[in-house]
Amino acid sequence: MHKIGRWILLALFVAFLAGLMPTIFEWCDRFFVFTEEGLGVTRHFTHTVDSVFLTLKDYAWHITIIYAAVIAFVIFMEGQNPDRTILWMLALIFLPVFGVVLYLVIGPDFRSLRKRRLFRPSKRYGFDDTPFPKDMEEQFFIGRMLHACSGAELLMRNRVEILINGDKTFPAIEKALREAKNYIHMEFFIVRSDELGARIGALLKEAAGRGVKVRLLYDAVGSWSLKRSFVKDLEDAGIDCRSFMPVALPIFRRQMNFRNHRKIVVIDGAVGFTGGLNLGTEYEGKGPLGFWRDTFVRLEGEAVPELHKIFLNDWCVSSGEEPREGCECERDFYDGGAEGRGALPVLPVQVVASGVDSVWHSIAKGYYGMISRARERAWITSPYLVPGPELMNAMIASSLSGVDVRVMIPEKKDHFLSFWGSRSYIEPLLRSGVRVFMYQKGFIHTKSVLTDCCCASVGTCNMDVRSLDINFENQLFIYDRKITASFAEQFERDMEDCRELTISEWEERPVWQKVLESFGRLYSAQI
Repeated sequence: MHKIGRWILLALFVAFLAGLMPTIFEWCDRFFVFTEEGLGVTRHFTHTVDSVFLTLKDYAWHITIIYAAVIAFVIFMEGQNPDRTILWMLALIFLPVFGVVLYLVIGPDFRSLRKRRLFRPSKRYGFDDTPFPKDMEEQFFIGRMLHACSGAELLMRNRVEILINGDKTFPAIEKALREAKNYIHMEFFIVRSDELGARIGALLKEAAGRGVKVRLLYDAVGSWSLKRSFVKDLEDAGIDCRSFMPVALPIFRRQMNFRNHRKIVVIDGAVGFTGGLNLGTEYEGKGPLGFWRDTFVRLEGEAVPELHKIFLNDWCVSSGEEPREGCECERDFYDGGAEGRGALPVLPVQVVASGVDSVWHSIAKGYYGMISRARERAWITSPYLVPGPELMNAMIASSLSGVDVRVMIPEKKDHFLSFWGSRSYIEPLLRSGVRVFMYQKGFIHTKSVLTDCCCASVGTCNMDVRSLDINFENQLFIYDRKITASFAEQFERDMEDCRELTISEWEERPVWQKVLESFGRLYSAQI
């Protein structure tokens, strides 16, 4: 609204309050009285309060039922995940009072309804303006769809280095931090004040000491155990630290659902990193789950500024700041590095972001496009398998059509309900011919999908409804034969540390496991 309009509304509101002042003073005289002991209440006030409570007592169930009906209508009109809708409706039916309270505490934000109604696709998301050649429509069909629903550009000049596990990833990040000259921007879901956190923190402080602008963004709930003293030590060294959507008593706030699950490192606009690892010693294989299998990617080229834009948007949301001139601009990379950019190989990449602010759930659409259009293979690696009906149907349909569909998930569990919810989806996949592999060496945390010869996706988004529909995520979609072959080779190496499930073995599992799976599947709509 225009500022003049706001001032007019404010003036009208003040005038309205001024007109009510005589009535307010009259109510004060009727309800309150000043005595030598201080402010007191009149009998009229006591009588009025008693009448209100008696009325509420007599009509409590009527009010609750009406309120539940209103909330049920809101849930019904959300029109998102049907499983989630049914679960909330059952909660309202069987828990008429507690169900209402539960929905108000952890249910979806009512404001999201207004945002969805106001959504209008931007002109730049139109199909006619996509940068994909018409004669290569088959190769870049998924890219065209991602551009149409998220505006993700096709970035041609890039260099992609696949980093396997923490022992390759963290040394590469540390090397880049030591070489930083202008700025370091880091964003992680989990930052821990342990040995690895201290090591990265020391490098950040060293960089800040030599004049490098350092910003660190971490998720408030994911990094709930991060010590305040650790953050203060960084801030005292000149590092700007922010938590994403801080929540007091997060278990009682619905905002705890909207978490930033992204992992982004951008250094001087020339080098970028993203993938599944967080900053903690368990991601080096030193936690209770033992060996940690994960994947990160080091980027150079046109994809780095696009990754940087995601960080800057998250930073502005968290800090309330506007990006300032200086370290945020990419002129050093684009102009000063023109010759270097020309030397980069032709390697098409799209950087896609999604979250509760993404109406189309772009990464989910990308996964669906990859799996449903696969002709030879679709190999999926994810720590959790709660795909929702669309992706589930895509995997089953592709497998029944003769596509080699493989799914790799961990044998070990890190979250009770996520683990059993994932296992509940295994049987229909096996029956349709999908090959399911249980990783046994440790815990596999990689989030990757590869299809046919030339399309691979890697990033932060799990194959579960929380990552696909709720969390803020980022994912790379890479259209390159060599990179896809590298992911396929790694998948086959990981298969050596797996056991493949068979339908006969799965049917013989104990009844208690089936009960837990059914419970996990019911809860999976809220995971």
